[in-house]
Amino acid sequence: MRRLRRIGMVLLVLVAIVVAWEPSRVALQTAILLPNLLDAGPKPLNLFSDAPQRTSIPYRPSEPGEDPDLAELWLPSWASAQRPAGAMLLVFGVNNLGRNHPVIERVADALARTGVAVLVPDSRTLLEGRLEVGEIDGVVRAFQVLAARPEVDRTRVGIVGFSVGGSLALLAAGDPRIAAQVRWVNAFGAFADASTYLAAVSAHAYRGTDGATVPWTPTRLALEVYLRFMLEQVGDQNDRRLLEAALGAPILAAERAPADAALRSSFKTDAARSVHDLLTASSLEDAEMAVDALPSGALRFIDAISPGRHLADIRADVHLMHETEDHHVPFVESRALASALDQSGQLAAHTEFRLFDHVQPDDLDLVAAAPELVKLLFHLRTLIEETL
Repeated sequence: MRRLRRIGMVLLVLVAIVVAWEPSRVALQTAILLPNLLDAGPKPLNLFSDAPQRTSIPYRPSEPGEDPDLAELWLPSWASAQRPAGAMLLVFGVNNLGRNHPVIERVADALARTGVAVLVPDSRTLLEGRLEVGEIDGVVRAFQVLAARPEVDRTRVGIVGFSVGGSLALLAAGDPRIAAQVRWVNAFGAFADASTYLAAVSAHAYRGTDGATVPWTPTRLALEVYLRFMLEQVGDQNDRRLLEAALGAPILAAERAPADAALRSSFKTDAARSVHDLLTASSLEDAEMAVDALPSGALRFIDAISPGRHLADIRADVHLMHETEDHHVPFVESRALASALDQSGQLAAHTEFRLFDHVQPDDLDLVAAAPELVKLLFHLRTLIEETL
């Protein structure tokens, strides 16, 4: 009995050391957080934490007559002006989820239970499946609102961006209004350059790191966003209708639409002809050339939303994540970002997974996925440590 008591005391001391020693304590907190984030297995976090405070707040001005854009704020139950918490701004991409979607609520709730204040802004533009340069300003304004909260320690605020939201997060992190305040930024499944991304969706292929062409099948959502963006580059309404009628259905069906000389010659505008050439490109090389020949307005937009062209503006450490089987955004986009950031000394981490369906966990076999979960644990531990 005395021996068992001694063993128990040793174990108790070991647990106390693990909890008290910061790296181990944060690793333990991250491990407890993971089941909630992934919605897999038992969720002990719910047993040892209080429900967070939650409220909806406006985060950027609206047009006259319109309701303001809202964000959902999640605060740890104990957070106050006297005891501020570190914080994360979660930026989601082109989707129809919204701040009150169950998946987003689960993630925000889990982070807040762990001790992180969380802000999730809604964007009408992104919810409609469109991307505009103004969304970068939206991320900046949301960050400013979060950092200004009395319950938030403004020295411990980072940005997490998912998919297109990851690209927006990187661009916003370099904005001079907040660049000095962003402690870190984590981009999950982001594209580096909109031109290479558009060419990949058009050609159903991407260029590997060795320069070779790699076949790739974009998702329906990627095709929808691509088609909508390309049609918006055509100002002439009749030309736009002709393009959509002839090429819209096959593109959305993931078919490679062939060039149509008669259709091309019927267009009134050069913009329609250049968009036709990209929508019907027969190879990755043709798609790349067609992107370069897009109207000047489209090229300016591509430059503005391509984080790989603006990395020098970022002062925060950058963490990158990507699923290698991603069919929304090719994983080589994050590799391009990692290569450039590594050269400038800004890359904190770059982790590739075989675990997710784009940025959401796939159906998990916890045993089979153990090596990937360990990688995820180590990646997230650093972010949690920087924030708590």
